[in-house]
Amino acid sequence: MAGVSTWSLHIEPDAVPWWPTRCMVADVGPLLRELLFTANGFAAGYDVDVRAGAVVDLILHELRRLAPMSLSIRLPRDEPFRSLCRKYLASPDLSVTNETWARAANRSARSFDRSFCVQTGSSPAAWRARARLLASLRLLSSSTVTEVSARLGYSSAAAFTAAFTRSFGAPPSRFLSRGGASRN
Repeated sequence: MAGVSTWSLHIEPDAVPWWPTRCMVADVGPLLRELLFTANGFAAGYDVDVRAGAVVDLILHELRRLAPMSLSIRLPRDEPFRSLCRKYLASPDLSVTNETWARAANRSARSFDRSFCVQTGSSPAAWRARARLLASLRLLSSSTVTEVSARLGYSSAAAFTAAFTRSFGAPPSRFLSRGGASRN
């Protein structure tokens, strides 16, 4: 992702017995973002009985409230499914249909759908809809919600916002760059 800053926070496992055992992506809100930024300036042996300790305690409290966001999509293992999906991810094409993909794979539509579902856990149409929503995250960094919804083939900004919110748990306006938010 472009324009992203990262900070590391090393936490003793005993301090967070509730922490997930798998890697996850979560939306970090403004309070936690600022707390992490502040803690990034602390020395490794900070004094837990002063301000630094209070900041870290609040970080732990806020981390407990994080909900994972699903920002991935399952790629098929086998060809031609994998190539078709990679091409679609690079440039979501609204004219692609299940029949288009089936013809490209030299299969019947039914056979293609069945094999695709086994490899990805979803139908080709549902997979492409998810891929378009994931592509919107990149587009929102430089375009308005209305522009992104039109580019990705949604009938309206409201329809795009509803699909986006259902999928990611937050409206697309939350993912606009600071410059994009004022243009929307």
